[in-house]
This record gives sequence, C-alpha cells and structure tokens, in this order.
Amino acid sequence: MKSKFLLSFLIALLVFSSAYLWVWNKLEGTTSTVQIIEEEHGIEQVENIEEGNKIERLNVDEVFFLLVGVDTGDINKIKVDKHGATNIRSDTMILCKVNFKDGSIRMMSLPRDSRVPINGSLDKLTHAHSYGGMKLLMKTVRDFTKLDVDYYVRVDYRAVENLVDAIGGVTVDIPTKMYKIDTTKGMEYLIDFKPGVQKLDGKNSVLFLRYRSYTDGDIDRVKMQQYFLTEMIKQTLEPKNILKLPKILDVYSKYVDTNLPTNIIYAGVGLAGKLDKENIETTTLPGEFLDLETSYWKVYDKGAKEVYQEYFGEYLMD
Repeated sequence: MKSKFLLSFLIALLVFSSAYLWVWNKLEGTTSTVQIIEEEHGIEQVENIEEGNKIERLNVDEVFFLLVGVDTGDINKIKVDKHGATNIRSDTMILCKVNFKDGSIRMMSLPRDSRVPINGSLDKLTHAHSYGGMKLLMKTVRDFTKLDVDYYVRVDYRAVENLVDAIGGVTVDIPTKMYKIDTTKGMEYLIDFKPGVQKLDGKNSVLFLRYRSYTDGDIDRVKMQQYFLTEMIKQTLEPKNILKLPKILDVYSKYVDTNLPTNIIYAGVGLAGKLDKENIETTTLPGEFLDLETSYWKVYDKGAKEVYQEYFGEYLMD
C-alpha cells in the first residue's frame, strides 16, 4: 500500500507541469521544504508564504496547491536579492486539486501572459516570480483569483526530462508539424516533430512542451501541455512502473520543492487507492488576447469566477 500510495500521489501531483512533488527524505520525517539561497539574507523559509495569511486545510481528503514550472538549473539554489527577486519567470502555473476520497483530479492553467495586478500595477502573471519569488507569486494568484490557495509545488523542467527517461518514454499523438530553431549562443535548440503517434524521450518531451508557434499561441501551448501531462500520468501509472519508483523519487529530490507539510501527504495514504487516472479534468483561465504593444491574456472576470466556482468553489474567499 505504501508503494502504491507514493506512486499514485506523486503522479497525481505531477499531472500539472510534468514533475512530482515528493522527496524521499520527507518520508523519513524531515521538515525541510524549499531552501532559497539569498545572497545577503540567508535561507528563506516558505512555510509562511504570505504575511497575515493563516494556512489551514479545508478538506482532509484533498490537497489544493499551485503548480509552478521554472527553468533554473538547480531548484534548491535559487538566488534572490534583498527584495526577494529571483529574476526567473515562471513558465507554467496551474491550480491543482487532488481529492483522495472520490479519486478526482482538477486543474486550471493560468496563462503566463495573464494581465493581473502585481504590486499595484497591471503586469504579466509570469513576472511575479521574477519580482518576488514564490511569496509574491502566491500573493498575486490569491489576490486576483480570490482562492484560498496556501500550498505550492515548484518544479524545474529537468524533472520532466529525467522522469520521462525513468519510465522509458511517453507516447503521444502530435497533431501538427512542429518546427523551431534557436541559434542563440548557449541556448541553441531544434524542435522538429512530424505529426502522428510517437514515443518521446526526456529531451524531446521538454522540446514538445516548450513549443510555442501555435495558431493561438500560449493558449494552444497550454492545451498541449495538459494533453501531454495527462498521457504521462496514465502511462506512469501502469503497473510495470512501480518497480521504477526509486528512479522516480531521485528525480523529485533534485528538481522539486514544495511547502506541503509531511502530515498532509500522510493523510492521503488510506485514500490513495481511489485515485482515478481517468478522472482528470482540465481547463484554462477564460479570456482573450490583448495587444498593448506587447501581447497579454485579458481575463474574462465573469467567466473566470464561474470556473473558480465549478472547479474550486469551496476555496473561494469572501
């Protein structure tokens, strides 16, 4: 049961950006979460992610958190200045709810270009992490969604590459030709996929997730990320991959950090067997493109409130 729980729980959380949240030493009862290296001010502790916010769990049968994807090189050594700035934008942001009682998984993607208030000015959501790390990003998401989200899981994209390789690849059906070349020194890459069913290794999975040249830009990209991650979960949950658990756990320890306390994870042990890989619902923050010298995603306030209510209604704040 313990192995089944670990695999099921980690995969369920990974659904959203291609990584998992678990580190083996959490099973041993250690209390460390993220360790952000601040050059002048030591280690930032993230348990109190927002001043004045009381962290409490509303439903013991589920966990509600923000999944954040970044490209850092080392998730455990993100440098910040005295103001908390990381200068690293968050590339993927998804609100996630995993319920162990009914086996459901719900996730809503927040487009990185969403035009939202950050420190009193309208800006792109992706900039919040750059300006103030997880504290500012969490505050920004709470303020504009009015959702009581207390926890986060932050992952480096290298988690995707290493996880896919650990399970032997992910099979996907690519809907259209994808081609993109970048010759920027030190950042060179080539994306060249033909349409059709194919198995992607870790490196090609990352390229697939990063591809941007869709008709509807970031919105289509979000949909393809959701498709890939759903397939990844289904394939990772195959019984043959239980034997690969040690490799998977090693990926978490290197490329994932979270402020989820150990007791929340243990609380789901008895319910993990009900997680249903077919009971996954995904959506995207409603809106439309807005061109103001640069491209934004204009959020439909009414439509967004309806989705918040449908997916995460019990977490709406007054």
